[in-house]
Amino acid sequence: MSDTPIPFQTSMRISLAFLSLALFSHLSGLDLILERWVYAFEGGAGSAFPWHDSYLLYDLLHEGGRWLVKRLFFLVVILFLASFMLKRLRPWRMGLLYVVVCTLLSTALISYLKHHTTLPCPQNLTEFGGRQHWVNIWQLFSPRLPVARCYPAGHSSGGYAWLSLAFIFPYRSRAFYLALLPGALLGLTFGLAQQLRGAHFLSHDLTTIAICWAFAAFTLCLFQRAKRLYRVWQTAERSYPQSG
Repeated sequence: MSDTPIPFQTSMRISLAFLSLALFSHLSGLDLILERWVYAFEGGAGSAFPWHDSYLLYDLLHEGGRWLVKRLFFLVVILFLASFMLKRLRPWRMGLLYVVVCTLLSTALISYLKHHTTLPCPQNLTEFGGRQHWVNIWQLFSPRLPVARCYPAGHSSGGYAWLSLAFIFPYRSRAFYLALLPGALLGLTFGLAQQLRGAHFLSHDLTTIAICWAFAAFTLCLFQRAKRLYRVWQTAERSYPQSG
């Protein structure tokens, strides 16, 4: 891992910026405006989103996207294990472990939140053929409302979790920006597909980006602290025989 990664405060500002955009999209009504446009564009009329079960959006980008993300995860796990046997991979060992931890736990965190929040998906609203009414963000964890299992966006988290790749490279280096591309492209593709299916609002995906980025930043802090402690321990171990 790089000794000059993105500063924690910078990461927090980026995360808060995306969270602020998510709140704006929800509170301003932009969420509904965009989904109404999508619904009308697809030719919806009092029933489910017409493109909800299309081959491109469901079979290829939803189910196929899940398949791809799982394979990418196992590939990184294999590379991490191989770093114990291949010298050329040894310098990347901590970085690979970091990416494994971030991708696994950030998606797990978002999945946990989805199973405890009340904000409905567009397809669940009466306006789009569903049975639920609009829920305000301030009622996110209301015990009086049913759990909607929709917020934040789970499928796009399988892409945005890979933004953590950039955190193992020097901040603002060419490698840093290139490493952002896989997570950004996957997350954006998955997110747009779900919005076209009526499965998520824009604010759901923006919240997912904020969570994935913040989680990557906190995990980086833990790895940096562990790295410093390991160096201190190594220094003490080398000096111990001399002091004896």
